[in-house]
Amino acid sequence: MASLRKESDRGRTGWRLQFRQSGKRRSLWLGAMSKRAAEGVARHVEELVRASAANVQPEAEAAKWARGVDERIHKSLVKWGLTSPRVVVAEEDRYAGSFFERLITEKWEGLTARNYRQGASSFTERFGADRLLSTITPVEFGQWHQWMRKQGLAEATANKRAKMVRTMLKEAVRRKIIDENPGSDTKIGGEVNRDRDHYITREDAGKILAKCDTEWALLFGLCRFAGLRCPTEVTGLKWSDVQWDDSRLRIDSQKTGLRFTPIFPEIKPLLDAAWDAAPEGSTYVISRYRDREANLRTQMHRITESAGLAAWQKTFVNLRASCRTDLQDRFPDHCVNTWLGHSSRVAERHYLQTTDAHWQRAIEEPVGGVIGGVISADLRESGAPSEADDTEKTLCLAGADDSQGETRHAQVDSNHRPTD
Repeated sequence: MASLRKESDRGRTGWRLQFRQSGKRRSLWLGAMSKRAAEGVARHVEELVRASAANVQPEAEAAKWARGVDERIHKSLVKWGLTSPRVVVAEEDRYAGSFFERLITEKWEGLTARNYRQGASSFTERFGADRLLSTITPVEFGQWHQWMRKQGLAEATANKRAKMVRTMLKEAVRRKIIDENPGSDTKIGGEVNRDRDHYITREDAGKILAKCDTEWALLFGLCRFAGLRCPTEVTGLKWSDVQWDDSRLRIDSQKTGLRFTPIFPEIKPLLDAAWDAAPEGSTYVISRYRDREANLRTQMHRITESAGLAAWQKTFVNLRASCRTDLQDRFPDHCVNTWLGHSSRVAERHYLQTTDAHWQRAIEEPVGGVIGGVISADLRESGAPSEADDTEKTLCLAGADDSQGETRHAQVDSNHRPTD
């Protein structure tokens, strides 16, 4: 157990802390402070010694004290193995705006980077780009989350941005820029907004294809009938990725890695036409849009409207979702997951849709059994006596053929309709 002693030595008066660590006696000069403060230091040091002996993490309060204590004491604690050396943090990384931008540039690109920048922008709009990350409190993070909703953002959008900023703050903790993530305890709801779902029928797809040139027809077809992500996977597809003999496409996805997907019958003629039209020595299947910042959505909307259709939201996501929905009806779940590069859980949350065709089938096609006929069943209970072993009892439903004079029971609707 640590002991405290007040000393006067060479004109200085203060507290000295003594304790034992792994059988060795340690002495730490604390200097001038109140007795209460010295006792607090003693408690922290005892916790650090206990954690070190057990090879476990010390309690958060003691660890935080060790990271923030003055340099002289910190060096002694490091020498004795009671805390880690301090990480030198670049001055600009202490501030929200510069840290977020540096992190986004390092870790993400394309649409993902754009989404993270939108989250960072909402954060700095509220707190300022020059706000020290270490001064953001959990209460302020929660208030910012609510503030985004009051600014008119959809709930799913606000939730998504809050989660992204929380992810970046988690990285700030890992890099020792801040001690704790102020967003870790904030309850953030789902980020899925299914109100913008739109299923593109095959009939509508045909109308759109009729208004496309060769390259746009292939671009649209790869999204709608092969489920490629746009723009990354579509514009990244090379002719060397088209395995004609095996009827497969090699998709090298930035998001989920390498996968293969079939050359479905719907896209085979589109690929053939694009190959015939491609200049000699072409590398990319889609050669027109090499700038990933190109606004493909605007042109897609123009083509859609020229086909006499209204443009839909989440333009390319809904094309991919329509593809997933179609494939789900035809192939086992695990196959579709492999081809499209996401899990069943992701499909259920973001892609699968209930179409008009599903509703129509539910109305017209029976799930199973016999409707309007005679269902035969052995109604005997196990072990119950019977008049004859081969006797079969029949249950007659309304609508059954009563030409043999069987007894019929009127069908009863549980939701009675008025008769007048």
